[in-house]
Amino acid sequence: MKLLIASDHAGFALKEKLKHKAAILGVTFEDLGTDSENSVDYPDYAKLVCEKLLRDQNNTLGVIVCGSGVGVSIAANRYAGIRAVLAESEEVAKLGREHNHANVLCMGSRIVSEEKATAILKAFLSAQPEAGERHLRRIEKLGKEGKTS
Repeated sequence: MKLLIASDHAGFALKEKLKHKAAILGVTFEDLGTDSENSVDYPDYAKLVCEKLLRDQNNTLGVIVCGSGVGVSIAANRYAGIRAVLAESEEVAKLGREHNHANVLCMGSRIVSEEKATAILKAFLSAQPEAGERHLRRIEKLGKEGKTS
């Protein structure tokens, strides 16, 4: 499993902590930025994760952190082939991965604590997409371009 991870300035501190936790879990990761708490634009970092994920799809997932998680989840879901879940609980992260085949996890550093974010990340990484007909039928309706039918 490889993890692509990025944040804006508001998510920088939590991103750094999640990198440490990923390393402890034995997860290989690539940090796509930002590298400080200096103000940056979250869509730029969502773009880096999504474009690289779409190129490297094999056994790769993404994590993007901003202040609320909302901005990066909106930005990420604009990319065809990306299914980003905004998770504030382990259950949402798990179900997003299992039922919706989410390949990007979005979190808000102002919303979840480091402890909660770690638990959410673990839940996301340990869940597997379910191949049940009802899930696949619904995902297919999202279409290859990521648009609803």
